[in-house]
Amino acid sequence: MSQQAFHDTFALVGKTLDGQYRVEKVIGEGGFGVVYKGRHISLEQPIAIKALKVLDAEEPEVQQALLGKFKEEAKLLYTLSQASLNIVRSMDFGSIVTPNGVWAPYMVLEWLEGMSLSEDLDQRRRAGMRGRSVEEAITLLASAAEGLSVAHERRVAHRDVKPANFFLMKDAKGQHHLKVLDFGIAKVLRDDDGKGGTKSKFASFTWAYAAPEQLDPRVGQQGLATDVYAFALVLTEVLTDRQPVEGRDVVALLKAATDPTVRPTPKQRGANVPDWLETVCRRALAVDPKSRYPTMGEFWTALTLAQGRPLSKPPSAAPQTPNPPTKPSAGNAPPMPQPQAMPARQTPPPPTPPPSPHMYGLPPTYQGPAPMVPWQPPQQQPMQPQTWGRRPMMPVKSDATVIVFVVLMVLSVMFIGTCAVAHSACG
Repeated sequence: MSQQAFHDTFALVGKTLDGQYRVEKVIGEGGFGVVYKGRHISLEQPIAIKALKVLDAEEPEVQQALLGKFKEEAKLLYTLSQASLNIVRSMDFGSIVTPNGVWAPYMVLEWLEGMSLSEDLDQRRRAGMRGRSVEEAITLLASAAEGLSVAHERRVAHRDVKPANFFLMKDAKGQHHLKVLDFGIAKVLRDDDGKGGTKSKFASFTWAYAAPEQLDPRVGQQGLATDVYAFALVLTEVLTDRQPVEGRDVVALLKAATDPTVRPTPKQRGANVPDWLETVCRRALAVDPKSRYPTMGEFWTALTLAQGRPLSKPPSAAPQTPNPPTKPSAGNAPPMPQPQAMPARQTPPPPTPPPSPHMYGLPPTYQGPAPMVPWQPPQQQPMQPQTWGRRPMMPVKSDATVIVFVVLMVLSVMFIGTCAVAHSACG
């Protein structure tokens, strides 16, 4: 975090909020509020506490209406942070009357170690650096793009995208990534729709990163494409280490944002970038919101798909150009058709190693089941003749033997009968 000293506007240092959040010191201040480092008494963990500046909310009815809106935005932030780890997590919210007699809503957030992207860019400018490479810039901003894409999928716009709302952190491997801050704060503090009767003294955006429709409502309606415009400005700044637009007053900023002939693209701001990136950024920075990418997801997809190759040649399968016919010459036979290559034989995957005994709660000495013995059919024993207490049964004759026996018996009977008739005649 920056070591800059900040004023304790609400005089909350040393106080305990809601009986469980002890305020320790001021770590940041902006147009929307003051950020404190605190401690969760029960969990004994560091936390961040953001108290909002609502200096004109004096009537109880106005306070309750504003607190109700703030509650809805705190719930929304919690839902978004559950869907993406690249959005700061909301833990609690409430309101307090400060020792100065000022009513202020506050939000309890997870504690982050690091610095804002705005602080990082300031350090690089002081060191005389001249922008990150395209690969570094895209890698750095990928996590913030994912967080905003998750919000856009739920039709939620941030409305105040800028380097100060991207928090730069290091993971366990030493790689930098960003978390998106202040979702919904701009919505709470923007001009009310007339039902609550409140009007914020602060603009709900940052002038240097404002989209044309935020500066001039005649350009179009604010929405998801507003975040796309501001994110393209942040990308330009990361690539150049320069402010995305020149101008110190509203008139100069409005002209820079709405001039269709001069857009604040990376090349226009002095970055040496490939044409595909310039083309994508030029569409994202269009004056008309309807001409931009409608969501962060579509903008980032177009950027990553185009990375490393011109947009005029999108990735596609190369057309198959047939070989020109070969004209046979005298004495030469026509060319024979070339045999087609056989598909490569796939090598079967290696056998899966046996699972460890620990997976099934078995002791380490377990060596697996005993090897299986191949099945052998039982050996047949020779049949023994059976006796039934009487003479053995006659063996069964075949069918041919029976037929011959019957024929002989019939012939014998006929012979005997003939002899008897002849004997009677002679007698």
